[in-house]
Amino acid sequence: MKSNITMTVALLLFGVGLQAQAFGQKNESENGSVGIFATGAEYDEFMGNAKRLAYGPNGDPELRAMIPMLNDIALNRPLGWTNQRYGGQGGELDLLSNDKVRSELEMVDEQYEDLQRMNESVQKRVAEQIRGLDFSNRENLASQIKKIRDEANNDLNSVLLPHQLERLQQLRSQSMLRNRSIVDVITSEPLKTNLEITEDQSTELKETEREIEEELEREITKLRQKSREKLLGKLKRSQREKVTELFGETFDFGESKAKPGKKRQKK
Repeated sequence: MKSNITMTVALLLFGVGLQAQAFGQKNESENGSVGIFATGAEYDEFMGNAKRLAYGPNGDPELRAMIPMLNDIALNRPLGWTNQRYGGQGGELDLLSNDKVRSELEMVDEQYEDLQRMNESVQKRVAEQIRGLDFSNRENLASQIKKIRDEANNDLNSVLLPHQLERLQQLRSQSMLRNRSIVDVITSEPLKTNLEITEDQSTELKETEREIEEELEREITKLRQKSREKLLGKLKRSQREKVTELFGETFDFGESKAKPGKKRQKK
């Protein structure tokens, strides 16, 4: 149980999520400072080295999971900022900013304030630590980042209780389902690692999900047609015949861009 909570803390604190390769490709300034670096070139070099080791041939999956955290620190942003910007999930402070979540965790105001102060302190400390990372040795680099992560875990452990951490992980998993499918969530980090889902399982789950979605869409089409017939049954026979004449034979336009029941956004 303790090891699971430790892994949960790491994943929550560093906001592991989606689209990790998308960021870091264009800076605010090539000559001026960027985040904790004096120039954009230095930032590019730092993130480029990290991503090559994480995503290149024989890339390190654990290092890959920590790329968003490294980018947050490099840009001097709140932990979880990278994931949130690129369509993933923010860090635990984003979730805990919701007073309903804090109430669910039975978190008192003093705890939340301590957590915010801790997060600020951790970011300052980690910013200094990552400046000295050695990219010449992949194994050494991974161990250095793990050490940084473990130190941050100890800080978080000192603020939240074990049952609060466990419930926070559950709520974060649930929050992912608000914009993503269950298969997408459990086949992405951090849940993929926690559940020990293999690549074969991941492929099978996604294929099964696609088949179920197609079947569901067919059933929805049938129900929609049935509901229309029920509604048109309220009309007089002559009116129903006129409706048939106005609409003509059913034509398949393909997938609809706007799902029924969803309002279009005003421009």
